[in-house]
Amino acid sequence: MSKKLIAILLSAFMIVSVFAGCKKKNDSDSSDNNGEVAEVNELLPATVKSTGNKFVEGGKTDYSIVTVENADPLILTAAYELQTFIKESTGATLEVKNDDGAGLVNDLKVISLGNTSIFNDSGISVPKSVGESGYVMKTVGKSVIINANDPNGMVSAVYDMLKYLVNFEVYAADELYYEKKTDLDLLDYDITFKATIDLRNLAHRTVSSDSAYARRLRLFSVAGLGIWVSFAHTVISNYLPTDKYLAGHPDWYNGAHNQVCYSNDEMRLAMEEEIKDRIIRNPNGKFVMIGHEDNYSMCDCVKCVDAREKMGGYGGQELDFTNKVAVDLDAWLAENYPDRELRYIFFAYQTSSEPPVKYDETAKKYVPVRSDFEVKDNVYVLYCPIESDFSKPLTDPVNSAQYEQLSGWKDAFAAAGKDANIMIWTYSIPCYSYFVPLDNFGVYGEHYRTFKDLGVSYVFDQSVYDSATPSFEALKIYTQAKLMWREDLSYDDLAEDFINHYYGNAAEEIKKYHDFIRSYYKYLEETKAFSGKIMFLGDEELFWPYAVVKDMIGMLEDAVKAIEPLKTTNPENYEKYLSRIRREELTPIYLAFKHHMNSLTQTQKEEYWYILDKYTREYDIVATKESSLDVVTMVETWRGEIFD
Repeated sequence: MSKKLIAILLSAFMIVSVFAGCKKKNDSDSSDNNGEVAEVNELLPATVKSTGNKFVEGGKTDYSIVTVENADPLILTAAYELQTFIKESTGATLEVKNDDGAGLVNDLKVISLGNTSIFNDSGISVPKSVGESGYVMKTVGKSVIINANDPNGMVSAVYDMLKYLVNFEVYAADELYYEKKTDLDLLDYDITFKATIDLRNLAHRTVSSDSAYARRLRLFSVAGLGIWVSFAHTVISNYLPTDKYLAGHPDWYNGAHNQVCYSNDEMRLAMEEEIKDRIIRNPNGKFVMIGHEDNYSMCDCVKCVDAREKMGGYGGQELDFTNKVAVDLDAWLAENYPDRELRYIFFAYQTSSEPPVKYDETAKKYVPVRSDFEVKDNVYVLYCPIESDFSKPLTDPVNSAQYEQLSGWKDAFAAAGKDANIMIWTYSIPCYSYFVPLDNFGVYGEHYRTFKDLGVSYVFDQSVYDSATPSFEALKIYTQAKLMWREDLSYDDLAEDFINHYYGNAAEEIKKYHDFIRSYYKYLEETKAFSGKIMFLGDEELFWPYAVVKDMIGMLEDAVKAIEPLKTTNPENYEKYLSRIRREELTPIYLAFKHHMNSLTQTQKEEYWYILDKYTREYDIVATKESSLDVVTMVETWRGEIFD
């Protein structure tokens, strides 16, 4: 690439900079909804007015937090998080107390969490439509009453309350922000909030390995399965392993023994017994996955072929099978665990992606191919748009197949009266190039909004699950979590705010680097077929000539220079920001070593190698691609080339 072209791309900051004149999606909307309070408001108000009373004054408070006796652990977590950060901000301590049963009395100064007598006296109700992570928060007299359909909603509410009170933000596990204050007004809350996506997973190792970080981002951790009784590819690998069942029951499987025969009733009953065991072992699990194995095979016995023909394909057959499992297991639950309610989920993935529908030109929508099409109340489809180009919205023509499939599932389930029984397994993982970020900056917000518009209630976003990564990992986690939570937020605004806090004195230089990457990706899309597909080889030499890699390193070295004064004025912050900048620098250093070792001086090689070695270890960056765990070997190999 010529220096002239690099200069053109750098000047693109003036054109495409995400930090120039950004405006939130709903800036034109009135925060109070023109004086009308909707039953469920999917947009949180930007500010909440004061009641004129004080919540904290002079670093002291008369308020306490009230929960029910033996409250759910998550409700107690919400209480202690509120207590902790109010104290950190103001010095005031909120006592956490059990409900005394007195109800809502005059001038009661409490924050009520959950089904307390205060809530029961208030006349407030929690609409089912706010889902599991939505909530109601209302000021009544001098009390603040918070409740939700699920303890996760209580946690969400408390973090939003902290945002209003002390501007609380979680930029990263090691970067929390809140304002220091001595006085806090009692605010006049009247919020009934529903998240854009009700249940949200971001399957990134950095998130799933830190439950507090995940919770503070309002994500549902998948560590230890959590709300899942079983998850992912389960029908053989989890329930019916061939080493246990194949010899005695070969007819339970297809010819290759890598998928089950969904037409075999004996197999289904055996699978149900295995699922029962897992339900018992995971008493907090809510979701049961009945997911076919990760391949394109299927059973070709006569019964299965006939079933797929009748039911509109493999997806229809899996739905029918899951309906039967749901009926059987619900009957067992009613007898043995009457208080438990489970959801049964099947894959629409690879061979089962196509919904069992046809397009009705008159109605202008998809309709089921079967007149007796049925979805049980607690049966859900988990659609996986794995072939998408994630650099483009789902509504872009390049993703038309995935958009039509998801629309078909949505219409099919709506025809059965199960509009909200749609789940998504989406992707933000660059499978073969962890050191180069996936080309999806700013696009996933549009994906989440489209999912929401198509009735999706749960998003599982598979990111890099086996390694930490360089290349704006913390920024992507923060913006993805925020955009799944609130559709009114803007990636551009979130990115600017994040960079200002996370990179401190180097923020302006990092913004330029961030803008350069986005501009350069646009150039590569237009000239070299660069793609946001997860299997795309994004770190190939074709895309990263030495002139570009050199300039990337130069921009990050400018960021290092920007924090130089902190060496003497604030050494702790200097080391923090230096570490974060060096983490970003791992990307161009990796590309330089991989493709341009001969273009580097010996001094550069040694300097860059020390950065690579130190910061891959510091951030636990262990893989360059999915399931490889090859970074230690790679760094040692380059050490031998450079120093020996």
